[in-house]
This record gives sequence, C-alpha cells and structure tokens, in this order.
Amino acid sequence: LLFPYEKRCITRLAKTLTMRESSVQNLFSFSSSASFVAWIVIFREISDSWFEALNMVLNMALWLTKHAAWIAAKNEVLESEAKRVHTCLRRAAGMFEFVQENIDKVSGASSVAGSDFDSAVLQAYIHQCTAEAQEVTVARAIEMKHSPQLISALAHETSQLFTKAGSSLEKLDASIFGKWRLYMQLKAQLYLAYAYAFLGESLLAEDRCGEAIRACKEGISCYQVASDFADKYSKSTGPGLHAHPEKHLFFRRVEPLLKRHLDKAERENSLIYHEKIAEECPSLEMKATYGLVKAEPFTLPPPHKEWNATVYESFNISKASMPDFSKIKKSSKQLTPVHEEKLYETDRDPTNDSGCVLL
Repeated sequence: LLFPYEKRCITRLAKTLTMRESSVQNLFSFSSSASFVAWIVIFREISDSWFEALNMVLNMALWLTKHAAWIAAKNEVLESEAKRVHTCLRRAAGMFEFVQENIDKVSGASSVAGSDFDSAVLQAYIHQCTAEAQEVTVARAIEMKHSPQLISALAHETSQLFTKAGSSLEKLDASIFGKWRLYMQLKAQLYLAYAYAFLGESLLAEDRCGEAIRACKEGISCYQVASDFADKYSKSTGPGLHAHPEKHLFFRRVEPLLKRHLDKAERENSLIYHEKIAEECPSLEMKATYGLVKAEPFTLPPPHKEWNATVYESFNISKASMPDFSKIKKSSKQLTPVHEEKLYETDRDPTNDSGCVLL
C-alpha cells in the first residue's frame, strides 16, 4: 500500500538513520509544511534526516487514511474492500504512533502548535484511525447479527475513542481545528446512541424492561446531541471535507432503532412486567470481549547489508558546507499547495444491514 517511490525513499533514509550518530544525518536541509496550518503559511526547515523520515512516514499515514476513505465512499463496498479499509486505518495509526514515539529526535519539531508534529494532533490522528477501523468492526458485527451485548460494547468502545480524539484537540485554535473536533464529538455521541440501542435490546431479551426503557431514552438523548453536532459540523468552516453526516443511512437508522426498542419495552412493561423505570441509566459494558482494534506497529525498513559502520566512517564531510540548523526554524521558501482531487462520495444508501460508511 506504499507508493513505490516513497517506499524507496524511506528505505534510503532508514540507511542513513541506522547509526546513532551518522556523519551524514545533518548534511542536508529538509523542508516541510503541515496538514492543517499550512494554509496560514507555516513552513519549517531543519538539517536533520530524521525530520524528512518522519515527514515521509506521516505523509504515508495520511495517504492511507485518504485511501481508506476513497474505498469506503463507493456505492457498494465489498467484504474484501472493507478488510482493506480496516488494514489501511490500522497501519496509519501505527505510523502516527511511530512519528509520536520518535519526534523528540528532531529538536523543536513538536513546538509549533497545530503542526503535524504537535503531540495533540498526532494523538487525535491515532485515536481517530483506531476508532474508524473499529467502525468497520461494528458494522461487521451488525451485519453478522452478533449478540446485542457485544455490539453495544464495541459501539461504546468506539465512542470512547472518538471522545479521546476530540479531547486531544480542545486546546488548539478552534478557528482551525474546531471543525475536526465537531466531527469527533458527533461520532462519539452517535456511537454512544448505538451502544444504548443495543443495550436496550439486550436488556429487553433478558426481560428487564424497566432498565431497557431507561437505556433507550438515554440513547435518544445521545442521538439528539449527535444531531446538534452534525448540524454545527455541516455549517462549520475550516480545513477538511464539507459533508452532511446527518444524511447518511448509518446516522438516520439509530433513532428508529431506539424508538422501536423503546416502544416494545414500554408495551411489554405495561402489559406484563409492570417494572418501575430506573432513575439511573444502566451501565454500558466498559470493555468489549472481542473485536477491539489495535494499531499495526510500524518500523523503518532494515538497512541494506552494504550500509555498515565502515561505510559510514568512510564519509569525509569536513569540507562540506554545514550551516547551523540545530533547531527547526521558519523557512523563507514559498510552498506551492498540493492540489488534491475531491473524493467521490456516493449519495446512495448502502444496501447492507448496518448502513455504515466512513465520512
């Protein structure tokens, strides 16, 4: 799934970074912008091969997320394609984790608020990729009609991941990151609504109608909050795709599902059980037994056998011009924005049972 050219470049850089103190590590100056703040012209440069390597890994992670979105936006997504989406997002999460773990190798790289190397941004990417990979798992569980208890637990875990992703962005500039955070918040509330919907179904099957009624009412409240976030998201400005999540089938299905379970629980309770409606909402399962997604660990490719200590020692760079790039600094160069083709987004409802798509 890596572009061949970038894969070769990462391999070459891995060779230069193998030795802890490589004589060629600081020989060249590298420049880069950022995904979100590039549009207000933040352009940085530093003479450190680690800076270039981490940028390449990060760019490949971003490409994997876009590739996953491209696959998921088709009119119909096959099972094999859903697995590929799942794999892309897990790999992307692992790459973001790798960047986060190694960013301290580049002096000052994480000091620019809102840049791709900002720990808050990286953490949001990690949580979002993991959450969206788990969306595939939730959809699969619904399609295969697994137990409502398992689906509820998976949806709850997914909601928590989106909540963590949104919380990572709360201290960043709302004019730039507000739209992204709204996306996380609406997804967190949507999956919380699904968690309560399937919890209500599970409780109803156990003849616990009073608790089922309370769970469904809580789910409807979560859906209303999600609808409010979706409305704000569709009207918000800033970087990112302009979408209307409230129009997607997966979003539209949860309210009828909750009301159907609630109506049945209230009907059965009034005719048979006569249970008191619980004041406290039943607790959602904190940890799903199966199906939790983990990031796929990423490591740099191994160096070629010919790149050894003797080869490194043979480099004589004493006459090379090496400016002081000990810390990252703002570049004087101009950056031409990369033109991205707009992703196709189907306006058809999926024919599957879950109705799940990645926004």
